[in-house]
Amino acid sequence: MLRNIPWGEIIVLLHVLIVVVLVIRVLYHQRNTGVTVAWILMLMAFPLVGAIGYLLIGEPRLGYKRLRRQKELVHFYQNFSQTYLHDFNYHVCSGLDTRYHGISQIAAKKTGFEATEFNRLTLLTHDEEIISAMRHDIQQSKISCLLAFYIVDAQGAIIDLLEDVMQVARRGVVTSMLVDSVGSARFWRSEWPKKLRQAGITLTEALPIQLWRTFFVRADLRNHRKIAVIDQKIAYTGSFNLVDPNYFKKNVGVGQWVDVMIRGEGSLVQPLAAIFAGDMAVETEFNLLRVQRWLDSYGKKELVHNLEVSQQDQDGIVVQVIPSAPEQGSPVIYDTIVNVIHAAIERIIITTPYFVPDEALLLALTTAANRGVDVTLIVPEAVDSKLVKYASRAYYPRLLKAGVKIALFKGGLLHAKTLTVDNNYALFGTVNMDMRSFYLNMEISLAIYDQEMTETIVNMQNTYLQDCEYIELKLWQARAKWWGLVENTVRLVGPLL
Repeated sequence: MLRNIPWGEIIVLLHVLIVVVLVIRVLYHQRNTGVTVAWILMLMAFPLVGAIGYLLIGEPRLGYKRLRRQKELVHFYQNFSQTYLHDFNYHVCSGLDTRYHGISQIAAKKTGFEATEFNRLTLLTHDEEIISAMRHDIQQSKISCLLAFYIVDAQGAIIDLLEDVMQVARRGVVTSMLVDSVGSARFWRSEWPKKLRQAGITLTEALPIQLWRTFFVRADLRNHRKIAVIDQKIAYTGSFNLVDPNYFKKNVGVGQWVDVMIRGEGSLVQPLAAIFAGDMAVETEFNLLRVQRWLDSYGKKELVHNLEVSQQDQDGIVVQVIPSAPEQGSPVIYDTIVNVIHAAIERIIITTPYFVPDEALLLALTTAANRGVDVTLIVPEAVDSKLVKYASRAYYPRLLKAGVKIALFKGGLLHAKTLTVDNNYALFGTVNMDMRSFYLNMEISLAIYDQEMTETIVNMQNTYLQDCEYIELKLWQARAKWWGLVENTVRLVGPLL
């Protein structure tokens, strides 16, 4: 009897049914048009692989417990901002340039963090000075040392930095580290976690991978933030991971990684400390309870003193801290970037290692160039992902035709993520110009509303341009035709990269 059952037809029917169900699910759940089209193409062209892929990484599933803790975190951010920062910054947003007032509210309404004034920023553009400055501040810490990094690679100068962290923990400084599970996979397999914990450091693995849960909780959502907060007075953020570029990925063939960080003092430190605490809290119930106790005992008297000291600097810089994450529901950093590009009048300069835009971002850049804005995109000539490389190149013809200048950096893998608009706005942090950073990763950005600091970042961008070669449209179009076919084919899955 079994021989008479048309197994082939049943398998084909089940296969078609699965694809149809998943296509309907894609149409229902995906908000970005490019991502929707890419997934439908994957399901149609590679049904089995596409179906498995979508079930694994198609939607930002965070798990019930994490979602519950995340909801508590939203209240945590809002309460923190209202309780500790509102009295000091209630008038800042309304005093911004009219072009940026509404843009600042996009993030403020979503995250609870408004722009804050009385900040002092120092731009650190070389690995040696970044590591040296961080080590000095860690060594001088008296109360707390909080470190959250996507990659920790214990080689070279980073060994010395980790030794400093252990030393301050041994002398009683409250020391916590949050390290991403995938970005720092080699670190987690090493002896360092044991050594750090034995020194008294609270060490937490961010978004740990559990194979049995991959069909229920998405495995490739990552904590891509880089944050250091010392004594709740000094903070660092930017593109720099805890790696020594003299050792890190030397055999990949892209040259030395080029990074940048900002060292900040003033009221921006408190939101960064809150974000660190929040990231710790969502990982485990134990961490959540500890963070809730920390907030309840948070010394407002000491915080007020720190803010009043920062207010003595009347030339302080206005900064808005913008955390972004998939669980926030809408892409706050993406909305910020697109809107600020549309607001540009004279100049836009972007540095990013990975450039895979969607239609709206591409339209914003080409429209800006067409209306006379001087738009420059600086990307590394060599990157550590061939798919990203080819997907990025597929967009070059349209950008070049619109008048966007594309500069290929030849001095290594330019890892800095910066955007400057005109002479009074800069966006600085961990966000790449791709859909992963906009929709999937946990990222951190600083929106800087200050002419002098913006010009400082522009000067840094200009030093990168000295080591660049501009792409010419005619020469690009004169390449072998098959390159365009390869690049446009990869571009179809670009929203998924």
